[in-house]
Amino acid sequence: MSADGPSGLIPAILAGLTLRGSGLLNGRPPRPAANTQRNPNEPGHETRDVNVRNTVMVMAGLALTVLAVVGTMIWLMDTFAARQRRALPALTPQQTTQLAPPPPNLQADPYADIDRARAAAEASLAGYGYRDEARTRARIPIRRAMDLIVGRSLEPAEPAAR
Repeated sequence: MSADGPSGLIPAILAGLTLRGSGLLNGRPPRPAANTQRNPNEPGHETRDVNVRNTVMVMAGLALTVLAVVGTMIWLMDTFAARQRRALPALTPQQTTQLAPPPPNLQADPYADIDRARAAAEASLAGYGYRDEARTRARIPIRRAMDLIVGRSLEPAEPAAR
């Protein structure tokens, strides 16, 4: 082995590049020199069209291959998941019982609780009743209270002269 690499490798690469550039390897005519004039009667581009039928067939083959791979993966995943479920032991009654947490529990239906609270507040505002257990203070509906107050002065009454 020499200092510049394996012996014979560099000359082989150079010989291959020379043959490739000459066009002898693939049957192409040699390239014209860069400074030569081009024939004005030649089109200057590739004149053969793309074969559309072959292109469509390749694209359809790729699409079918993708669909087959995706379908196979879905089938395999379902098969392996079913096999794993069958391999698991059956659940015991202790594992399937419903557990009730100790109180205080969260609201089961908070919207129903809000509706009940609003209905109770509406009933106390729209109806007659007592405010305390001793029945010393009463409440009246808001509409009736407004009717009683309309047209009266809100200033406190002056004490009667003695």
